[in-house]
Amino acid sequence: MKRYAVWSVLALLGVMVFAGVGVTRAFEVPANAGISEHVFTVQGQRLAGTLVLPPKVDAPPIVLIVHGDGPQDRWSDSTYLPLVNALVAGGVGVFSWDKPGIGQSDGDWLAQSMADRTKEAVTAFEYLRDQRGFAHNTLGFLGFSQAGWVVPKAATDTGAGYAVLIGPAVNWRRQGAYYTSRRLEREGHTAGEIEQAVADNLAENDRMFQDGFTCAGRDDISTSRCAFVRRNYGVDATEDVLAMTTPTLVLMGADDLNVDPSETAGLYAKNPQHDVRIVPQATHSLLRAQHFNFQTPADWTVLAGLRFLLSGSHAYAPGVLDEISRWVVTRAQ
Repeated sequence: MKRYAVWSVLALLGVMVFAGVGVTRAFEVPANAGISEHVFTVQGQRLAGTLVLPPKVDAPPIVLIVHGDGPQDRWSDSTYLPLVNALVAGGVGVFSWDKPGIGQSDGDWLAQSMADRTKEAVTAFEYLRDQRGFAHNTLGFLGFSQAGWVVPKAATDTGAGYAVLIGPAVNWRRQGAYYTSRRLEREGHTAGEIEQAVADNLAENDRMFQDGFTCAGRDDISTSRCAFVRRNYGVDATEDVLAMTTPTLVLMGADDLNVDPSETAGLYAKNPQHDVRIVPQATHSLLRAQHFNFQTPADWTVLAGLRFLLSGSHAYAPGVLDEISRWVVTRAQ
């Protein structure tokens, strides 16, 4: 098995030597695009980002990227760039910024609540609309995972022209239980063992994050992360989702290991403004589940990472990137 893995890696590296130009371009900001750097201020903190506009397109739609969890810079360590390239090729502009305390942005993302993150997204929208002169109907949000607690309210508050959500969560507590159950399932535990472990985990989380206990003695969570989770443990997007009047495309991977696709799809489908799709054989980020279905970046194997670099936009479920671009262009018009 180890010998097979080594030869697989070597084979991939050999292919990458010949495909190096294509791989490099997939993980670069499109060279033919209009690229500009921007700084806007939220609650006294300066946040830095990049605006990428498609060439030869008058008044293109522009998606504002709202990150998921973690210390992400504007392009999420370049992993967003195959998506960005596909959007720009489809006539869609992209605006993304470093999270607070990451890259060139001030602050600390772990000090934020979801309400703070919503204010940040609203301010970025207002910056493009009011200071850069882009029409509000051409501006919309494209958010991942944790953005499910940000984009519904931000889209309503700004009157955004549209929104796209990929793997959005609904309820923080239930999402954690689903995450734990899928992890244990993949580790081979029985249904009874999983049920008991999830119940025990929820009870411990409730004590730490609802009842005022600390995370002392837990070497798997830092003090700042503990405070971040406690600040957000009770969030639930249900009311904001049902109140939305913004046309929204919701895409859930059928094989999502982080967020329950059935729960999210069921909620969003109750609002007629939403186009909801569960994408077959797709992950939390809409990558091909056969090769890229991991819960965290730390879980990725070397082979999977090399395959992703080699695949670029083809790492995504078939047709999904084109679908996003077409949908955004249609709604912006």
